[in-house]
Parts: sequence; structure tokens; C-alpha cells
Amino acid sequence: MNNHSTNKQLQQQLDAAQETIQALSKRMRQLESSNAQLPFQKQLQSYQQRIAEKSNELAEARIWSELIIQSSMDAIVRVNQQGAIQSWNPMAEQMFGYSTSEVLGELIENILIPKRLRNAHLKNFHRHLKRGRGALMNLRIEGIAQCKDGAELPVEFIGSVVKQGDISAYAMVLRDISERKAAEIAIQDSHANLETLIEKRTGEARDLAAIIEVSLNLVGMADKQGNVLYINPAGKKILGLSKNTSLSGMKFEHFHSHETSKTLTDEILPQAIKHGTVETECEFIDQDSNPVPMACTFMYLPDKQGNPAHMAVVARDLRHEIALQQQMEHVDRLESLGVLAGGIAHDFNNILTAIIGNADLATRKLDTDSLAMGHLESIKQSGLQAANLCKQMLAYSGKGTFIIQPLDLSRLITEMMPLLEVSIGKNIALKCHLEEALPIIDADITQIQQIIMNLVINASEAMDKSGGSVIITTGLMQVDNTYLENSLHKAGTTMGSFIYMKVSDSGCGMDIATQKKIFDPFFTTKFTGRGLGMSAVLGIVNGHNGILNLHSEPSKGTVFKIAFPVSSSINAIEIEQKPTGNVKDCSGMVLVIDDEESIRKIACLLLEDMGYNVVTAMDGKHGIEVFREHQNELIGVILDMTMPRMNGEDCFHALREISPNVPIILSSGYSEDDATSCFQGKALDGFIQKPYQIDHFQKIIAECFHS
Repeated sequence: MNNHSTNKQLQQQLDAAQETIQALSKRMRQLESSNAQLPFQKQLQSYQQRIAEKSNELAEARIWSELIIQSSMDAIVRVNQQGAIQSWNPMAEQMFGYSTSEVLGELIENILIPKRLRNAHLKNFHRHLKRGRGALMNLRIEGIAQCKDGAELPVEFIGSVVKQGDISAYAMVLRDISERKAAEIAIQDSHANLETLIEKRTGEARDLAAIIEVSLNLVGMADKQGNVLYINPAGKKILGLSKNTSLSGMKFEHFHSHETSKTLTDEILPQAIKHGTVETECEFIDQDSNPVPMACTFMYLPDKQGNPAHMAVVARDLRHEIALQQQMEHVDRLESLGVLAGGIAHDFNNILTAIIGNADLATRKLDTDSLAMGHLESIKQSGLQAANLCKQMLAYSGKGTFIIQPLDLSRLITEMMPLLEVSIGKNIALKCHLEEALPIIDADITQIQQIIMNLVINASEAMDKSGGSVIITTGLMQVDNTYLENSLHKAGTTMGSFIYMKVSDSGCGMDIATQKKIFDPFFTTKFTGRGLGMSAVLGIVNGHNGILNLHSEPSKGTVFKIAFPVSSSINAIEIEQKPTGNVKDCSGMVLVIDDEESIRKIACLLLEDMGYNVVTAMDGKHGIEVFREHQNELIGVILDMTMPRMNGEDCFHALREISPNVPIILSSGYSEDDATSCFQGKALDGFIQKPYQIDHFQKIIAECFHS
């Protein structure tokens, strides 16, 4: 467009020179006869020379202007006042697909303006052409041009009016900006994608921050110098910090002992830099200087260059897990001791069966005024005391003799109050807070009485001569998994409604070491104690599917809380009364199957005393052989539960296959419930608890074999 302006100026100068020449020529004709003609001729020649020079310059400028137009990288189009195309350079041919011959004389709106845009632009366009001016003249404008094939092309154009005398022409320079537009769109799309990605990452960061804020684990971060930058709310709680505690000035060493800090600095953190993360157990220190064992993952967070910038830790508090593990180990130890105690009690019962049985028989064979009667009675009473000790051991093992029936716990405690009051010291106040109308539990009254008596006497003995108080409380509670985890109970105990009994005292209390051993058999803090009271309590609780919870502190007293599941039965259990057989005049043959020779001998003596003939077998397999041999003579079998080669259960099945109707009585040192649990629905005729007492033994035999 600069060449066009130069041509215009040259044209204007040339026009002015021609006007001057015409004026001078007229003047020369007037002065032809005058002597002054010569100066005017010289002046005229000077002007003609200048005109020739300007004409050459104009011609040269037109050549350069045409060369620029033809080689321009932009489309250059000239139209007249009616909008008809007058010139069309090669780039216009290339951009729009029309040759010069196709467009010369055609209206520009029919060539370049898309049909959908013509109505909006034609009116203003022609007004600009006629007036030679307009708001958009000589301004860069972006628009849409239409190509010969119908495709639309984004262009940038500038228009200006060229005057040729009184005639105006409209020149347009158009530039293809499709690549630029594509690049702009790509940039916009990229920007939009980037914004979406940023928003997504920002959302992920918000979500991650929210997760960290509500996490139950400690999450912390520090810089390379060890300055603490962040601790999440759970971490602050674990470390004993309030939510609003400022972390300014705190270093990670503040939460570790000197030894732990040195291990972190010298070993763990260098490993984290090398490997990215390190998993280990590490002990923290809370604000009260209490150790907090943690399972930790240490890591280093890199900067943009990949160099370590911050260190972070995610740590799980192990205190609850360790306490639970210790409790489980304690329960396992108690169960192992229970198995041992049960086995010892079972074997002792076999021995006591022979002692008590022989003493009973000897008493019956002597005259009442015999000097030996007193000795035999002492032997029997000592045997019964030993048997009672075995019952405590069996209770600890959960295999005690239970007679289950519906029980109102509050009512039972009320009935026991006179006995409890005389069992404790006179300086001890016994108080009760008993909930009335509680649901019933299924329990053995004698065993529950033993629990209450043991707990109250122990509470009384825990207080010195200055006295104190023992409080018994009952109520209804709901047991969940958390309560189960923090209590002693046997496997299989489930959540639900429980009736609890709480015995509290204001005595000396117990330290942690004593609490861990209090339920171990033979452990006692009393000079004269046997150490079976509390172990029996735990065994009875386990035997009733109950829960035991202990809380005690030295000098602050002790609280035992025992809970039993609410009974699913609403009616009292009706105990079927079997007819009593005639103990006298018994006859027939009885088979005694037991691996203990002493048991076989005393059973033979007791049965023969009743009038029976007796055959014996030393184990299950031998018993089947003897049974087959005397099958037609036998009226019943006394069967031991625990034997080598073949136990009582397998022997029972074999005998029933041989003779389905023969009466079979099970004999065991364990409780009836525990011993007969595997015989449910299998027509067992009776049960005799070891050690035998002659009256009870003969009554059961008569009822089962002659009913």
C-alpha cells in the first residue's frame, strides 16, 4: 500500500506540472512579440524537463507497485464504486480458487461474501463505496470469505478508497488467517483442557486433603531441617496436642526420644531418600511423655528438580492392637491352664471315686458302734473336700457341673444378703443397688452363688482394718464388639442384651501385674489362699457364655463387672421327675467300661452290693467284645467318656448298632452338660458324675435300669 501512496503523490505532482505548463504556454503566446519571450521559453523547458523526470519516476513506481501486487503473499483486490472487481492478483487466485478472467467485472459480494452473511453486509458495504468513507475504513478487520468450492475461509482484511480524479476505487488487501485461527482454537482447547486438568487435580487435592483431615492415622510433614509443617487432627490427638496448637518452632525430634531421633536421622530417613519410602515401627512421645508405639511409613517428597524437599510420615497407633494382642495371649494362657486344670481335676476325680466309694462301702459293712466308723467318715469327708476342690478346678476350665434354670439375678442377691453380711468384716458396709424386673438369665444357681460369694469376700479382704464399703449393682446393658474386645470371654460369645452384676470396693486395688495373674489357677495374694477362687469365677463365667471385666487401680479400689446373656426363654424350666426305681432286690448283669482299674473295682463293689452281677472292660474296643459275649444277659452299661483306643462316644454308637434298646449310663468327671453335649438326641439313658457317692450312684442305677 506504500507504493500506491507514492504513485498517488507522483500523479498529483504530474497533474500540477501540466497545469503549470498550460498556463505558461498561454503566457508565451501573449509574449511572442515581446522581447521577454526568451526567459519564458527557458522556464517552459525547465518545467518540461521536470515533467519528464516525474513521468519516468511515476512509470518506475507503477512497475514496482505492479510487481509488489503480483508477488504479494496477500490477496489484493480492487473494485469500483459499484462493487465490480477491477483487479485480482495471483494470491487472490490461489486463496479463493478463481482465476482473474472469472472474476473481472463480477460483483465482489457474489464472489467473496458467503450467502449467509450477504444481507447483513451489503447495505453498509455499498454505502462505504459510494461515500468513500466509513467507520471500518483503513482498519484491520477479521471476517469470513467464501472460496470457489463453497468452503469458508477466515481472513483478515483492510480496505481503503483510492481517488482517481472524481472517480473512487475501493482497494482490499486480504490475508488468510486459517492457520492462525486453527492455532488460536488449539490454544483455546489446550487452555480449556489445562483448566479442566487443573480443576480435576485441584479437586483431587481437596479430596486428598479431606481424607487426610479425617484419617484415623497420624499424617505429618516436615522440611529437610526437621521443622514440623503439618500434623493432621488425628495425629494431634494421638500426640496429646489440641486442635489449635501452633506447630511453629516444633521439630520432629520434639516427638521422639533421643535414641529414636538418632535412629531416624542416621538410618531410617537416609533409607527413605534412597528408596522413596521406608516402613518400620517407631516409638513417638506424646505431650505427657508417654510412649506411643506406631507402625510408620516414612517418605521424602521431591521438589521440581527431583531433589528431596520435605519428609512425611503416615503412622498407625499400635497401642490398641498391642493391648488386644496381650489380652488374647492372656486368654490363650488362661485357656491352656484351664485345659490343664480340667485334666488334673478329671484324673483326681477318678482317684477320689475309689477313695469315697470304698469308704462308703466299708461304712455299710461295719457296725455303727465300730471304732473304725469315725476314721472312715473322716476319709470320706476329706475325699469330698478334695472333690469340691476338683469342682473349682473344673469350674475354672469351664467343665463344671451346671444345672441350668431360669434365674432372676437381683432376686438371688437379695436372698443371699444375710449370708453375705456375716461373711464380711464388721467394719465393712455392704450396699446394694439392684435393678428390679430384670429379664431372666439361664444359669446354675449354685455356681452364680459361688461367684457372688467369692467376689464379695475378696472385696472385703481388700480393705484394711479402717473399713470401707462393698457395693453390688445389677442392671441391663447392650454389649457390642468394642466391649467384647476389652473384656474376658470365651470364643463364640456374641453381642446382644446382657444382665450385669457389678461388685465395687474401696480397698487397696491391684497393679497391672497382679491384674494379669489374678485369674491364673493357684495364684493368690493371701497367705492362706489356694488361688482357685478367681480362676473358678472366670471358669463359671465362661461356662455360662458370660463376660468379665476388671478395672482396678492401686489405692483406688477394684470393680468386677460380670454379664450374662439374657435368656431366650420366658417360662421357668420344668424339670422332669423320673420315677425312682427300687434300690433293693436288683438283679441282672451290668457291664462297666472304664480305663481306670480303681473305677472299675469300686463300680463292681457298689453294683454287687445292690445285687447285680458285673463284667468289666478296660476301654471301648474291649467293651464291645465283652458286650457281644454277654449280650443276652446284660441289662445295662456304665460307660466312661474319656478312654484310649476308642472313646465313649464311638463306643456308644457301636453298642447302639448291636442293641438299640440296651440302657447306657455315661460316667465322667466333667459336668453333665459338657460330657453329654456330643450325645444330643442320641437316647442316652443317664449320667453319673465322678466321684461316686453311693446313695446317688445306686439311685441313678435303679432309675435307669429298672424304670
